[in-house]
Amino acid sequence: MQSIEEKPEEDQKGKRSKKIAFVDPQGDADASSDATGKSSEKTYRKSTYPRESMAAAARKSSVMILARLMGPAMTSSRADRGLYGRTSMYVAPRFQNTYRLESKNPFQREVMQSMMGRFLKSYLDEYKYVPKRAKRLAENLTEELRNQFKLCQFERYRYVALVTVGDKAMQDFRCVTRALWDPEKDDCISSSYEAPSFFVVASVWIVYFE
Repeated sequence: MQSIEEKPEEDQKGKRSKKIAFVDPQGDADASSDATGKSSEKTYRKSTYPRESMAAAARKSSVMILARLMGPAMTSSRADRGLYGRTSMYVAPRFQNTYRLESKNPFQREVMQSMMGRFLKSYLDEYKYVPKRAKRLAENLTEELRNQFKLCQFERYRYVALVTVGDKAMQDFRCVTRALWDPEKDDCISSSYEAPSFFVVASVWIVYFE
């Protein structure tokens, strides 16, 4: 709307007052006051902004997504057409059941025990030990051991590696670990390495994961 400012007039108290007229873009100017001196009602154009709030729109979309998720499963003919409005974060992959309870490639303890001893010897024989870098050595050995076990590709197994590095200063040291596991499918391998100035104790837990 546009406003037209008229000349100020003095009221009864001697103060100047301004009269403002509102103009409709499609019509003529309306007087701001009628014959009695009272101001006329203001007319406003209807807003074209959507009245639905953002919170209501969010609730509506969440209800629609929940209705799709709780609906019947898609048939094979519908599955070929795509996601059908579902976002990828809500669609779980569907695989056919194998009905297998055992691993096709089970874990071999004897092979991995010898591999672990050879790995520590080859990694630490030429290593120059520095006490301030013992933490970094333990981190690197832990990651390398876990990667070596993963390369063997034993099916349905997860690995947890733990490496302890210490100085040899005529002290007594014992390393004890405990775990809750399945004695038939889970396993643990430990190996140690000794040098004139330091020692390393490495342990890897092999946990069966279906």
